[in-house]
Amino acid sequence: MYRAIPVNKSHIDFFSNLDEFYDVNYWRRPGLLHRAIDFVINPKDRTSFLRDADKRGVYLTTIIDDVQSAFDKQTVKSYIRRQMDSFDWSDYFRLNDIYNWLKDLEKKHPEAVKLERIGLSHQNRSIIAVKILLNKNKDQRPRVIIEGGIHAREWIGPAFVTYLINQILHADSYKDKLLKTVANFYEWYFVPVLNVDGYEYTHTDDRLWRKNRNGQGVDLNRNFGHAFGAVGVSWKMKDELYCGNRAFSEKESKAMADFIKSKSENLRYYVAFHSYGQYMILPYANSKKHVENYDEMYGICKRVAKKIAVKYNTRYDIGTAFDTVGYLSSGVSGCWVKNTFKVPYVVTFELRDNGYAGFALPPKKILPTCKETMDGVLELFNPYKDKDTDSNVAQECIYKTTWKEIMLIICIVLLY
Repeated sequence: MYRAIPVNKSHIDFFSNLDEFYDVNYWRRPGLLHRAIDFVINPKDRTSFLRDADKRGVYLTTIIDDVQSAFDKQTVKSYIRRQMDSFDWSDYFRLNDIYNWLKDLEKKHPEAVKLERIGLSHQNRSIIAVKILLNKNKDQRPRVIIEGGIHAREWIGPAFVTYLINQILHADSYKDKLLKTVANFYEWYFVPVLNVDGYEYTHTDDRLWRKNRNGQGVDLNRNFGHAFGAVGVSWKMKDELYCGNRAFSEKESKAMADFIKSKSENLRYYVAFHSYGQYMILPYANSKKHVENYDEMYGICKRVAKKIAVKYNTRYDIGTAFDTVGYLSSGVSGCWVKNTFKVPYVVTFELRDNGYAGFALPPKKILPTCKETMDGVLELFNPYKDKDTDSNVAQECIYKTTWKEIMLIICIVLLY
């Protein structure tokens, strides 16, 4: 895997059109100047590509010498039915193992866990949603929907969503008071693997596959009905960013949209987990503007980033897609949710790492990623944390200052 840093517009143009001339797989696509581009070139094209890059004065560095070797180290474990401890976050798991673990969770905790098949994929695999509702005696609660695995090759996404499921379900057995509060405050919905066909395909055929498995594939996160086809997509079926011929053309995106609509009443959060890059991306992906409650969300995410950094000093950037990854895109799930249902808190996490492993994130990094992200997620979902903290703090300071001034005046009056 190579990394390039474009320093002028001609470099951006060169990399933006690279797939017209070479067999290239982008891990981090061209965006802004001085923003890293990560990609893999087919070995047969390597010599001619390096010659072209050298002619244009492109600076390249090798990040991973042997990509296949890095993928081979991503060990995949099998889950043993009814042996809950055999599912962990030291290895990755295939789709059926994730589903079997979820089924066992439902059997073991029928009062709290409910599985729902929200639709079928192009290859007729079930798309499963998980509902967790603790302490059912409480009144109606605000809802949270968690999305994972919309892009097939981003294995750490489903890994974290299953970790989050486990933490929320067992919150009352932990000492963490905030975890207990957060877990009991909301009505939770999780879709750990939305792109079920693609996820399975990355285990059997092509580790770098991104799209679903309809024909040459459709990028499901370009297929939702917000600014569909407007920017940051391709209309060529072979391309990774192919958005489909119309919004919600794909069974997977349509199933997810219908599910979200069915839970849209009192829906407060929609959070999607991707990789990689260590970003928190805020709506809207198709615009450079900061609109609606962007400033509020930015303030919340700053606090989230601070919490994430505590354990391992992992740093996150925050902003729109343009601010963070450096390009615009449309048809994105979170943008559609926010615009359609006016959900106040929508964010997409791009989890570890910042590019030195990328999609080949080794198993030893799974649990640390899950732990630090959990710290951040608890801050995000804290129901008793003022959302607009900065303004509240400012008001509090003014309030305190005013009282100090009043007391000072009273003292002066009494003295004289």
